[in-house]
Amino acid sequence: MSRLWLVIILCLASYTAFADKKVYRWKDDKGNWVYSDTPKKGATEVKINTHFLTMPATDTSVLGSGTQDQSKQQYKASIIAPNHKQTLRDNTGSVYVSGQITPRFAKDFTVQLFLDGKPTGPKQHTITFALRNVERGEHSLQLMVFDSKGNIVTKSDETIFYLHKARANQ
Repeated sequence: MSRLWLVIILCLASYTAFADKKVYRWKDDKGNWVYSDTPKKGATEVKINTHFLTMPATDTSVLGSGTQDQSKQQYKASIIAPNHKQTLRDNTGSVYVSGQITPRFAKDFTVQLFLDGKPTGPKQHTITFALRNVERGEHSLQLMVFDSKGNIVTKSDETIFYLHKARANQ
């Protein structure tokens, strides 16, 4: 019942807000109808039989515009898969790596994954990686995050994992 009263109150408020407003229409050069609250030569006033529900403007500044100075922001990178000291079993040597950047991955950042201290490929804009033909044994992974100028913003701690493969008897 309280929602009904809210709708009624908002409708009455919009009625009083638009009671003295006028709307005009005319056709543009391409034959399309144009509506405005400012009259133009040749425009006719439009009778409004219904009143539109309007809501007050909302402050969206809390959502952030992404224009904060990123050089002052403290970022943290971490590898969330595989887990530290996890044993993986894959005969093809495939390893899937997922990372995380906090507080938020900036659009001009790039990430590079290092396997045993060597880059696994070029810098990229995503934090998921698929490694192929990894040899059996113990390996270390580390993520490095770079800004648009190529400077290191942050890097993850090393994550150790163990890859087991089945061995055929000779």
